[in-house]
Amino acid sequence: MSVRAPDGDVYASLRAAGEIAKRVRSEVVGRVRDGVSALELATWVEERIRELGGGVAFPCNIGVNEVAAHSTPYPDSDYFLRRGTLVKVDLGVEVDGLVADTAVTVALPGADEGLVVAAERALEEALRTVRAGVRVRAIGEAISRTIGSMGYRPISNLSGHQIERYNLHAGVSIPNVPAGEEKLEAGKVYAVEPFVTTRSGAGVVRHLDRVEIFRVSEDSVIRARRLGERHEALVRRILEATRGLPYALRWFPDVDGNLHNLLYRRGIVKGYPVLVEASGEPVAQAEHTVVVWEDGCEVLT
Repeated sequence: MSVRAPDGDVYASLRAAGEIAKRVRSEVVGRVRDGVSALELATWVEERIRELGGGVAFPCNIGVNEVAAHSTPYPDSDYFLRRGTLVKVDLGVEVDGLVADTAVTVALPGADEGLVVAAERALEEALRTVRAGVRVRAIGEAISRTIGSMGYRPISNLSGHQIERYNLHAGVSIPNVPAGEEKLEAGKVYAVEPFVTTRSGAGVVRHLDRVEIFRVSEDSVIRARRLGERHEALVRRILEATRGLPYALRWFPDVDGNLHNLLYRRGIVKGYPVLVEASGEPVAQAEHTVVVWEDGCEVLT
C-alpha cells in the first residue's frame, strides 16, 4: 500500500499544477502547424497557463529539430515553424511554488515521426520502473534500452531532475542512460524526460553562444548591490516577479537590455545557453512530472 506524506496542501498544489500542465500540453499540439510563429505559440502557452489559474514556472521552450533545450523566442523573433521539422514544446506550471514540468514533440509533415514514438515509449517504460528505493541507473537503463531497440539513440548528457518548491532542478538527476547510484525517495517529485536522436547522431548536446532564458536569486540581489542602486533594483524586481524561477526578457519589455546584459556578464544573472544536438541531428523529447510512492509513482502531468 502506498504511504502518502501528511502535507496534503503540497500535493493538492502539485496536482493542480499538473492538471493545468496536462491540459495546456494537450491543447498546444493542435497549434503546432506549418507557418505558425514560434513567438505566438510560446506566448499562447504562457497566457493559457495564467488563464487556467496557474503561474508560468519557466518560459515556454520551443525547440526545433536539433535544438534540444533552453530555447524560447525573443520579443522580436520572426521565426516560423516549417514542414519537415520536429517541434518540442516544453512547459511548466507553478501553483504555490510547486511545479509541474511536461513536454511534447510534434512531427510536422515530412519529419521523422519515429523519433516522437521512441521518446514517448521510452517515457512509458521509464515510469514503469519508478518507485521508492529504485536507483536512477535503472530508469536510465529502461530509457536507453527502449530507445535503442527502436533504432535510435538517447541523449546521454541531458537528464530529468528532482523538483522542489521554487527550485526546478533540485538534487537528484534522472539520466537517459544507465548512470548514477542515487535512489528515489517516497514523497519526492521528479521530472522524467527522455531525449532521443537518430542513430547517426552524436547522442550528446553542446551549448550555443546564445542565451534566451535567465534566472536570479537572493544572492544575485546582494551582488548587484555592489554595482549600484539601479542594478540592485532591477534584480530585486525580477526576483520578486519570478521567486527565483527562470524567466525570459520578453516578460520584462521595459528593462534596459544593456543593464541586464552587464549583470549577465558579471555572473549576477544566471543564463541557460541554448542546447543543440552536437552533430546537428533532430531531437525528440517527452516528459512527465511524477510523485514517487512506495509502490510506484503518481503521474501529475
